[in-house]
Amino acid sequence: MGASKDLYLNPREIVAQEIYQGTVTSHWSVTATGSLHQEQQLSRSSWRQAFVAAFLPEGFPASTPPDYLAFQVWDSIQALSSYIRGMLSSQAILKGVGVGQQAATPLSAVFQFFLRDLTGMLGGMLFAFWQGSGLDMYAKQWRLFADILNNIGYTLEMISPIFPKYFLFLACLGSLARAVTGVAGGGHSGNSNNLGGHAVGNAADQISISTEAPFFATLAFGLLTLLHVMANIQAMRSLQLQSINPYRLRKLLEAFFNQAPIPSPAQMAAQDALLPPVIMEAWRSWFLSPYRRPILKVHLGVPLHSLDQNLAAKLHKDHRYILGVEAGVCKVVLRDDAGPMDMLNATFEAYARSQIAPSRMPSSQSQVSEDHPTWNKDIFQGFCSQLSAAGWSLEKTILAQSQWRAAWGTSMRSGHED
Repeated sequence: MGASKDLYLNPREIVAQEIYQGTVTSHWSVTATGSLHQEQQLSRSSWRQAFVAAFLPEGFPASTPPDYLAFQVWDSIQALSSYIRGMLSSQAILKGVGVGQQAATPLSAVFQFFLRDLTGMLGGMLFAFWQGSGLDMYAKQWRLFADILNNIGYTLEMISPIFPKYFLFLACLGSLARAVTGVAGGGHSGNSNNLGGHAVGNAADQISISTEAPFFATLAFGLLTLLHVMANIQAMRSLQLQSINPYRLRKLLEAFFNQAPIPSPAQMAAQDALLPPVIMEAWRSWFLSPYRRPILKVHLGVPLHSLDQNLAAKLHKDHRYILGVEAGVCKVVLRDDAGPMDMLNATFEAYARSQIAPSRMPSSQSQVSEDHPTWNKDIFQGFCSQLSAAGWSLEKTILAQSQWRAAWGTSMRSGHED
């Protein structure tokens, strides 16, 4: 009996744990001889492990950001809704081209599908050319806008058979809206990939709606569209992006200069704008302009010739940007070696000048900043420290959409390049 009492140094003292995919599977203790002994074998749920392996990334939840699960739940709901509505709209399109009708010809159906797909392809290309890198700058906003367009596209395709004379026109508009959806939504795919969306969507095959009951099909389509919109809004609200775009930077600057706490990415997610900047600007100009004071606009990456031409004495070799203001618009020329911190500094200086000395910001005549005051550097460093403490990534700043750059001082290139 005495030997058995000395078998373990302390049977209740756990010195190690065995972990599989983030779950503790067993506890280990040290014996009197110095070897490890499995103190307790915990039961492992096979169905839980199978679910985690099928739908969640390896190492969940330790390997994923805190917003991952909430986003995936809402994203899967909207994906399921979109999948079912896609089947309903496909049925409507097939009915519109004459499937099941004796008078319909295969050539006519193929031609209509060709025009429909061609319209969508050309529309998607034009939209991508129009927006460019703006899709990355406002990924969350364009993702929600893309899903709204997706709803419009499905709706147009759903009602197209009701108007036979305008079937091709409505079908082309629906294809155009859905093509823009693919381009706008694609800019967001790098932030959160839906690992289980296709698997969840396959469950929709079990849902059947009678093709002879258009009322119930339309009702189901409307309810699914409402669910799709609500799920997308919740998914975007749950997404906590650590990158800094112009909208988030303005909110962060407002908090900093008002001596308020810097909001974290989680807090910013609750107040982040959910509409693209084009729509927000139109809303402000149409409805809010008489009631709101003008907002200083900052254009990063403007060409050098867009500023005052008398810049020879102001091209300081140690500065990586030139800041000028004209008609309430701050224009910033970036040097070709300017990085994310320089763009952040330029936007900070523009906002600081407008807040601290608004009377010095001219409304009609161009003025170029001749120096970068020392207080700006000190305050800017404090601002960056607060951003890092709040959880923002200073390396993930998406502020400049334009590709214009200039070279001066130490960045001048030898010779002339095309």
